Amino acid sequence: MQWPGINGASITAAVTGGALIVSAILPHGGVDGLELCPWYYVSGHLCPFCGMTRGFVAITHFDLQSAIEFNLGSPLIYGAFAYMMWASISALRKGESEVKPLSKTLYLSWLVPTLVVFSWMFYQRIVRLLLF
Repeated sequence: MQWPGINGASITAAVTGGALIVSAILPHGGVDGLELCPWYYVSGHLCPFCGMTRGFVAITHFDLQSAIEFNLGSPLIYGAFAYMMWASISALRKGESEVKPLSKTLYLSWLVPTLVVFSWMFYQRIVRLLLF
């Protein structure tokens, strides 16, 4: 479904740019105790995505070590957001309404480590707790 008058590149730029801008506005250290995850509140255990907001804030404030401690996958997702923001703004500057797809090699070089990291975190944070 396409929204009338709003193209995909604009939506992508707004979503990714908004997330990156918010991570720059939030004070690093001021969100360290922040827990937004509904799974965490229901179960008391971290999900594979817990710490992503704190990780984004840490990366934006150039603290990669803290970002990795908050969530090992946050640099991978942050990189995807930064790339998609750049690609959508580039498409809009060229007058295009959609972001061009990544090359298969570049996409797989991001996808494989991302799947490995989040699978490991799923095991550590969910499966291990259920089995042991």
